[in-house]
Amino acid sequence: MKPDNYMSFSIVGGFFIGLAFSILKFERPEFMVIWTIITTIGVHMIVIVCIALYFWFLDSQKPHIKKDKLEKNLEYYRLEFDKKEKETAKISAFLKNIESEQEQEITNAS
Repeated sequence: MKPDNYMSFSIVGGFFIGLAFSILKFERPEFMVIWTIITTIGVHMIVIVCIALYFWFLDSQKPHIKKDKLEKNLEYYRLEFDKKEKETAKISAFLKNIESEQEQEITNAS
């Protein structure tokens, strides 16, 4: 799962845990709202620390991007893009040529 999903789950989970405890502990609505907000923030902070520790200790062992391969791929795609751009320019010029010939035929026929 992505870290964003854990963050979202922590907010929802913290909210409902805080709501359950505040309903059990307090009778005044103001205290219920405050306790729910504090619990939600607390659970969210705990999950932020857990995700940070995960990235700090475990995620650093993943292989990094290979720069040479990435540069070769980017160069290949750049060349392909240039080819497509030149082809598009030729097609555009061909269409403009056809349109101008049709306009000349119409003006000559008049």
